[in-house]
Amino acid sequence: MTIGSGIGLIILGAILAFGVESDAIGGFNLQFIGYILMLGGAVGLIIGIGLMSRRAGPRRTSRTEVVEQNQTANGTETVRRSDNVID
Repeated sequence: MTIGSGIGLIILGAILAFGVESDAIGGFNLQFIGYILMLGGAVGLIIGIGLMSRRAGPRRTSRTEVVEQNQTANGTETVRRSDNVID
C-alpha cells in the first residue's frame, strides 16, 4: 500500500463516518465502516512512510584500490584495480 492510497482510505473513511446522514444502509453501519477504513488507511500510511524512509537511508560505500608493480620482459608494469561495494 502506498502513501497515496493510505491517504485516500482515510479520506473515504472520514466521508463515510462524518459526512453521511444515514447511519445504516442495507444493514451496514456506514459510520463503523468509515472508522474501519480510516484505521486501515492510517496503518497503510505508517507502513508506507516506514518503507520509504528505509529505502532512502544513507548508503555505505567502501572502495578498495590495489596498485601492483609487476616485472615483465619489457620493464615494469603498473596494474591498478578498484573494487566498489555498496551496501
